[in-house]
Amino acid sequence: MENLLQDVRLALRSLRKSPGFTLVAVLALALGIGANSAVFSVVNGVLLVPPPFAAPDRLMDVSNDFARAGRKGLTSSVAEYQDAARLPVVFSSVAAYTDDSVTLTGVDTPQSLVMVEATASFLPTLGVAPMLGRNFTEAEQTQGNDRVVVLTHQTWRAHFSEDPSVLGRTLQLNGEPYTVIGVLPHGVAFPAGSQLYKPFAPSAELASEDKRDTRFLEVMARLKPGVTLEAAREDLERVSRQLAQEHPKYAQGQRTIALKSLEDEVVGEVRGTLWLLLGAVGFVLLVACGSVANLLLARAAAREREVSIRAALGANRARLVAQFLTESLLLSLLGGALGLLFALWGTDVLLAFVGDALPRATEVRLEVRSVLFTGGVSLLSGLVFGLVPALQASRADLNAAMREGSRGTAGGRSGKLRSGLVVGQVAFALVLLVGAGLFGRSLLALLSVDPGFRPEGVLTARLTLPENRYATTEQQGAFQRELLTRLQALPGVESAGLTNLLPLGRSVTFGFDIDGRTKGPDEVWPAVQLRTVSPDYLSTLGMRLREGRLLEATDVPGTAWAVVINKTFADAYWPQGNALGQRLKLRYPKAEWATVVGIVEDAREWALDKPVVPMAYYSLPQLGGSHLALAVRTKAGAPEALRAGIAAELRQVDADVPLFGVAPLTRLVDESIGARRLSALLMGLFGGTALLLAALGLAGVIGYSVAQRTRELGIRMALGAARSDVLWLVLRQGLSLAGLGVVLGLGLSLGLAHLLRSLLYGVAAYDAWTFAGVAALLGAVALAATWLPARRATRVDPIISLRSE
Repeated sequence: MENLLQDVRLALRSLRKSPGFTLVAVLALALGIGANSAVFSVVNGVLLVPPPFAAPDRLMDVSNDFARAGRKGLTSSVAEYQDAARLPVVFSSVAAYTDDSVTLTGVDTPQSLVMVEATASFLPTLGVAPMLGRNFTEAEQTQGNDRVVVLTHQTWRAHFSEDPSVLGRTLQLNGEPYTVIGVLPHGVAFPAGSQLYKPFAPSAELASEDKRDTRFLEVMARLKPGVTLEAAREDLERVSRQLAQEHPKYAQGQRTIALKSLEDEVVGEVRGTLWLLLGAVGFVLLVACGSVANLLLARAAAREREVSIRAALGANRARLVAQFLTESLLLSLLGGALGLLFALWGTDVLLAFVGDALPRATEVRLEVRSVLFTGGVSLLSGLVFGLVPALQASRADLNAAMREGSRGTAGGRSGKLRSGLVVGQVAFALVLLVGAGLFGRSLLALLSVDPGFRPEGVLTARLTLPENRYATTEQQGAFQRELLTRLQALPGVESAGLTNLLPLGRSVTFGFDIDGRTKGPDEVWPAVQLRTVSPDYLSTLGMRLREGRLLEATDVPGTAWAVVINKTFADAYWPQGNALGQRLKLRYPKAEWATVVGIVEDAREWALDKPVVPMAYYSLPQLGGSHLALAVRTKAGAPEALRAGIAAELRQVDADVPLFGVAPLTRLVDESIGARRLSALLMGLFGGTALLLAALGLAGVIGYSVAQRTRELGIRMALGAARSDVLWLVLRQGLSLAGLGVVLGLGLSLGLAHLLRSLLYGVAAYDAWTFAGVAALLGAVALAATWLPARRATRVDPIISLRSE
C-alpha cells in the first residue's frame, strides 16, 4: 500500500509537470470513453434491461405470414385470435390488443390519452398484476360491460397525483363514463406510450367468420414452461395446416402463423444497428488508446535518463513497470471521469436526435450499469495503452542512457512499436470511415426517394371525436365540414384535409372483392391498405392524379361510394389499364360497393424504405371515422405558425375535442428515417474522430522519427542530398505506414460490409466507390499529416546538426 501511494504521488507530480501531455491524453481518452458510455447506455436501455414482465423471454409475438402474397408479420382478425387461443398446445395464455386514442373530458382542458383495448388475458400473459385494484374480467369483454379502465402508474401520477382513492372514480372518455378499477406498477406500459387499458369487446359482426380477414389485432402469447421456440413453431405449423382445411378460402395465400419473441418484435429493427454502433465506438476507443500509447512511448523515450538513474539507485523492473502503469491508469481514470460527463450530455443528444424512432427510449438513462461500464472501460483502457510503454520504458540501457549527450536508446524497438500502433490506427479509422460512407450513401439514397407527396409547408395534427356525440357518419361529416370550412378561411392557409392515418404511420389493411371477378384456384389477392380522406386531402398533400378524378364534396353518404386507388393497385389487378369504373368492396363493417373514380401516382404511405403496396383512398364522409388526422398546407412561411389558429378554430367547433400530435409533415418524414440518420451521423462522427486521431498519431511518429534521425539527415545533406530527396525520404516513411494501414483496413472493412448488408438501402455493401473514396481520403490525410514533419526535415542545417553530436 505504501508503494502504491508513493507511485500515485509520483504519477500526479509527473503529470502536473507536463500539463500539455496530460491535457491531450485525457481529452483523447474522454472522447473515446464518453462515446462508448453514451452508446452503451442506449444499448443497455433498449436491449439489455429486461422489461418489467415475468419471464419476458417466454413472451411471443404471434402474426400471420402469407407466402404467395409476399406479406409477413400481418396483424390478426378476431377469428384468427380465437384460433390462436384455442388450437395451439404450446401456449399457457394468449392475449390480443389494439391501441387507440381517447379524449379525457371533465377536466380543465380536454386531453388526449393513448388507450389500449385488450383481452382479459393481456396482463396475466405479460405476467403483471395491478398494484392497486384489479384486472378486468372476461365478463367485462362484452359490449355494455366494458366501461372500466386500468391506469398506468405514470397516468395515475400525472393526472391523479398518486391518490389511492382513484379506484372507483368515474372518467369521461370520449364522452362516455368509465370506472377506474386498477393501477399498474411503476414502469409497466405496453405497448410503449400506453396510458390506460380497457377490455376489448368486439361486436358480433366483427367476431364473425365473414370478417376473418379484417386484421387489426396484435396477438401475443406466453410459452408453457419447458417449451422451446422450435417446438412452438412446429406446433403452429400443425395449426396452420388444420386451419387451411377448415377455411380453404383463406388458405390460398399459404397462410402460416408466425412466431417470434416479443422482444425481437419490439426492438428487432434496431438491434443489429445498436450492436454495430457499440462495436464501432469500441474501435474509436482503440484508436484513442493507440494515440495515448504513442504519447507514452515518446514520453518514456524522453525519460530514459530518469529511469536509468532510478534503476541505478536500486529500483527493480517491477517497480518501474508499476510506476508507469500507475500513470497510465490515472490518465484513464481522469479520462473516464470526464468521459462520464460527455456521456451524460451525449445520451441526451442521442435521444433528442432519434426522437420516437428508438424503441424503449424511455428506458435509456445513465444508470449504475452504465457507470460501472465506464469505470471498467477506463481501467481496461489504462492497461491497454499503458502496459507496452511501461514494459518498454523499464528496459532502458543504463550505460547508454547515462552517457552525457545521449539521445536515447529506445529508438529502434520503440519506433517499431509506435509505427505498428499508427498502422493499427489507420486501419481502424478506415473501417469506421467505410461504415460511415456506406451508411451515408444509404441515407442519401433514402432521402432521394420520391415519397409521392410534398411534405414541405404542411402542418399535421390529430384529434378524436367523442363517440357518444359523433356516433353516425352524418354527425361526423357535419363536424368535418365545419372544421375544414373554418380552416380554409384562415389567413395563410392554402388547403386543408382530413384522413384516418397520415403518411409514414401505421398500417391498416383489409381484404376486398372485385365486382364480377372471382379468384382462381391459385390466385391470391393481398389485403389493401386503407385510407379514408376528405375531398381536399390528396391535393393538400400534393399527390399527383394519374387518371380520372379525385374525391369530391359530392361523395357523401346517400350517394354511390367512390374510391381512388394508387398505380400499384391498378397495375396489379387491371394491367390492361381499365381500372376506372371498376367496383370494389372492402371486407369491412358497413362497407358498400365503391366505384374506382381515379388513379393517383404511388405514394410511400407506409415507409420510405419499404416497397409500395396497393392503396385505396375512400371518402371519409362516406366511410366515417372518429379518429382523424389533419393536414393543412400554408401558402407561405413556416407551417408551425398555423398552430394557434387551428387550435382556436377547433375550439369554436367543439371545445371538448383536443388537438394533439401537432407537427410539420417534414418532421414525420425525418422521424421515419431517424434510426438510419442516427446510424449515419454516429458512424460519421466515429470515423472523423478516428481519422483525426490517426492523423495526429502519424504526424507524431514521423515528427519523432525526424528528431531521432537529425544526425543522419544532416550527414545526407552534407554529402549532397537535395532537400527534395530528404522530403521524399520522410514522406515515403509516412505514406508506407499509411499504406499498410489502408491495406489492413480494407481487409477488415470487407467483414464489416458483410455485417451491414441488411442495414443498407439503395447501395451495395461492397460498393467500390465507397471503398476507393475512403482509401483516397486516408491517403490524402496521411500525406497532409506527414508533410509538416517532412518540411521540417528539409530545414535541418548540416553544420548545426553535426556540431551538436
